[in-house]
Order: sequence, then structure tokens, then C-alpha cells
Amino acid sequence: MNLKSHSQTYFLLGVFFIALLLRVGLAMRFPSLAHPDEVFQTEEPAHRLAYGYGVVTWEWRDGIRSWAFPTFLAVVMRATEWMGPGSAGYLWATTILLSLISLTSVWFGFAWAKRVSGMEAAMIAAGACAIWYELVIFSPRALTEVLAAHILLPSLYLGAYAEGRGEKQRLFLAGLLCGLALALRIQLFPAVALAALYFCRSRWRARIPVVLAGILVPVAIFGVVDAVTWSYPFQSFFRYFWVNAVEGRSELYGTEPWYWYLLILLAHLGPVLFIALMGVRRSPFLGWIALAILVPHSLLAHKEVRFIYPVIPILITLAALGTNDLVKDLGHFFKSPIYPKIAVAVALVLFGVTSVLFVPQFTWWVRNSGTMTIVDQLSRDPAVCGLGIHGTSFFNTGGYTHLHRNIPMVLMSEGPWLEKEAASVNAVIAYGTRPRLTPDFTLKRCSGAVCLYQRPGSCVSPEVHEVNAELRQTGN
Repeated sequence: MNLKSHSQTYFLLGVFFIALLLRVGLAMRFPSLAHPDEVFQTEEPAHRLAYGYGVVTWEWRDGIRSWAFPTFLAVVMRATEWMGPGSAGYLWATTILLSLISLTSVWFGFAWAKRVSGMEAAMIAAGACAIWYELVIFSPRALTEVLAAHILLPSLYLGAYAEGRGEKQRLFLAGLLCGLALALRIQLFPAVALAALYFCRSRWRARIPVVLAGILVPVAIFGVVDAVTWSYPFQSFFRYFWVNAVEGRSELYGTEPWYWYLLILLAHLGPVLFIALMGVRRSPFLGWIALAILVPHSLLAHKEVRFIYPVIPILITLAALGTNDLVKDLGHFFKSPIYPKIAVAVALVLFGVTSVLFVPQFTWWVRNSGTMTIVDQLSRDPAVCGLGIHGTSFFNTGGYTHLHRNIPMVLMSEGPWLEKEAASVNAVIAYGTRPRLTPDFTLKRCSGAVCLYQRPGSCVSPEVHEVNAELRQTGN
């Protein structure tokens, strides 16, 4: 390895370190909930599998989710509980592990841009993917669309540039990763199909069997998991489609017009989106993949920002390619080539400044941070025998994943039931004004508008409003 190769390796390792530090540091400093699904569709069932108790939402009662990802998280939880008191140990471990997996976006940006436009573009792409605020905020979260994106990205590179020695191995691995991304997020089917066709664009007969074999392996494993954990193979796939597409359950949670994601991308990326369009000239394949993700999601009535997360690292990589071309065009225009290191530094500063300017507009990184911080602290309090939740949704607490104590969680409200509810808990998390609790409850601490009240003594079994009983009764 020559000196230049050493420098590139050190640069990439440095960017990996910065990316990991930002992701893990922010997640640990501000434990937050961008969306309830990141806990109650993944970590909470994993906690129930690992420890025998947890909140059960309607998706898990109706069998529309696969146990594959929660099983993986459950193994991580059991193996890392020793790392800290209460829920801290395995929460740190899952955060670090998911953040490490997310570094594929940084590697992808570097490898793809280097192949297409050279080392300067690679450095810009890697740095931009490391510091862009949405990638930093979402990467440590246990969301299937986020994990699927981080698995899909390396498959695109491995399949698109599978040539020479080890071609079949690279194609099989590309197919394997595509299949795993698809199994985690079936809405990625158009993008996976397009990618597979592109991988096989030359020597179809030799390549198709290898790529298809790779795709089918993880899909088949998910089918077997459903057969073992539910009633029949691929139940979660079929039930998910039927409940949401045919019965329209997802539309109960809101609908948006077809162009909504375009507005979201414009609002979340600003000028970076237009620079990404310039980068499509260098890499049309990535542009088509982005469309293959964006268009199908735009046709679905129910829309959420997190659903198109897989598009973001692709657009950031394209924006790096566009930035590199823009720098070269400026050099030609002024008839004075810009020194490469200066160009890279300026580009990364611009990406960093833009990212910092956009962060205050999108507060996922601190959403529900106060509530979850208090629940994390209660997980280390052996005196707590029941937790009441007043004035806020139990979804904001992080469930038993963060509480990690096999005690009742009671949904409290002002009214005739309050006395019975208060007898079944000795800790109450309340949002806003103090509930009309008995005098033995005293204020312990507040985090923003969320406060914790506790009383000494024991708890009786809850007669009303226990969280799982409430969910079953309301169908949520």
C-alpha cells in the first residue's frame, strides 16, 4: 500500500469516527422518540421476547409484523444488559450497534463517488454523509426503513460494479443484501427489482441466477420465521398488505397528496436537492433508484417522513457529485483551477453549515426527550412498583424498553377513577399541570413541561386503565 492509499484509509477512518461520535453522542445525550414505531414495532417486542413483558400494540395482536428484526434486537438486549444499570446497558448497545451499521452510508458515499468522479468527490460524499443532520438523527433508531436503507446501499455498489475476479461472489452478496432490505421493508420492491435488473444488464443468463439466489435467501428466512412465530409462511407480509392496502388501516393515521414527499425533500434538503439533481448527470442509476423509492411511496395515501429515509443518503451522495462538478465548472469559468484540498474543505463546510441551519426546524432529536429521560432514571429505581402516565401518551415514555421493570403502567386521567389509579402506582409522570393526586405524592423532578411525582409505600394491582388492557379495549 503506497502513501496515497494510506492517506485515503486514514481519511475514511477519521470520517467513520466523526460519524459514529455524532450518532451515538446525540442519541445518548438526548434520548428521544422521533416516531413511536422505533420502539413499539421493534424494540418493545424485542424486550418482550427477551424478558417476558412489554406493551403489545394492535400490529402484534393482528400478526402483521415479522419477528425477525425484534429477535435480533432481543439477542442484543440479553447479551448487553450488563453494560449498565436498568435499561441503560442494552439501550447503549443497540444505539452503538445500529450506528455502526449506519456507517455503510458513509462507505457507500465514499466508494460510489470515488468510482464515478474521483477522490475529491469521494471525500465530499463521505464527509457529507457523516454529518448530514437527518442521517445523524435517524441512524441509531430501530426503524425498519432506516436499517433497510443501510443494508441496501452497499448492495447497490457491489452489484453495479461486480466485474472481474470474484464477480459471482459480489453479485450473490449484492442480491443477499437487496433481499434483506426487501424483507425488512417490502415497499422497497420496485427499487430492489430495478437494482437487480441493472446488476444483470450484461450476461443475463450467467448473472440472473446468482442475483436471484441471493435475494431469495433472506426472503425465505423471513418466511420461515413467520411460519414458526405466526400461523403460516409470510403471514406478516400478506397481513401487512391486506390490513393497510385493502382495509385501509394506515389511512386512519393521516393521508397526504401525491406531491407531499417532493415538498418534504425541498424543505429538508433545500439547495442540496438541486445540487443532487446536477449529480444525476454523473450517476443516472442512483437517480433512477431514488425515483423507484420515491414514486411508489408517493402513490400511497399514508405518508411519513421516515418512509423515504432510504432516499436521503442517495441524494446526499448525488449532491456530493454535483458539488464536485460545480467546483470544476467554476475553475473553468475563472480559468484558474481550484486547489483540490481547498475545494473539499469548502464543500464540507457548506454541507456542515447547511445541516446545522436545518436542524432547528426538525426537532426529532429532542422530541419526548424529557419523558424518556425520566423513564430511563426510573428503570434504576427499585422502589417503583407502578408507573402512572398523566396528560401525555404512553407512546412518549418508550414503554418497557426504557422502563425495564415488570410493573404496571397505568394511563391516568382526571375523574372518578383517579383514586384507584393512584393506589396502583407510586410514581406518576405528568405533562403540564399537576394532577389531583393524594398529598403523599411529592414533586421529585421536572424536565421541561414533564414532571415526576412519587410517594412512598406499595402498590395494589391496577383495577382500571392498565396499558395493555386499554390497548386491547380500544383496538390500538
